[in-house]
Amino acid sequence: MGRGSSGIGAGPYGAGMENGAGEAGTTIKSSNPLTDEIGKKGGGIYANDIMNTRDAMEREYGSAVKDLSLHVATFGDNSALGAYGDNTVYMSKHVRNANLTQAMQAAANSGFHPGLGGKSGAEAVSAHEISHHLGQVAAKKAGISEQEIVARAASKMGIKTENMAGHISKYARTNFSETIAEAGADVHCNGAKAAKASIAIMSEVKSILK
Repeated sequence: MGRGSSGIGAGPYGAGMENGAGEAGTTIKSSNPLTDEIGKKGGGIYANDIMNTRDAMEREYGSAVKDLSLHVATFGDNSALGAYGDNTVYMSKHVRNANLTQAMQAAANSGFHPGLGGKSGAEAVSAHEISHHLGQVAAKKAGISEQEIVARAASKMGIKTENMAGHISKYARTNFSETIAEAGADVHCNGAKAAKASIAIMSEVKSILK
């Protein structure tokens, strides 16, 4: 995820990484375990929000989350806010806490990302990245594509698969992997007030994983 037109605002996530590069060309220049941040100024709040998100999503979706590693990273694209790859969630070393929440709120206000529901930017971004992991693990376990996960949820709602993302956020329209990731962030942040499409998609993911 990166900056939008406002300079700090949220833009494309650097997710779905292969060989260290995200969809938006995001590369990881360096990273270290998230726990290293706890003793740093402001790092404790940032780290705790991310770790609490992982713990909450493990309770919700089961052991698929348990083996995830959490790192902070310097990205080749300094606008990136988060990325996922190789069972690791990477969060920005440089844009965090108040600035990150401000960025995500601005993006939510424009419909680019789901609303925060009172959560911090760190919680929203990490929930999105963790949901990439959940989508991939669920698809692999069921022997289907992430598109098929969205299609199953769409069928139960009685709408077209290609229309699901539009009910969640602008960024969810990027591809089906991002649709699931945005749905996961929406459900984590907004609970029962999340978009019905988000709830349907994550219910499908949960039914496969649990």
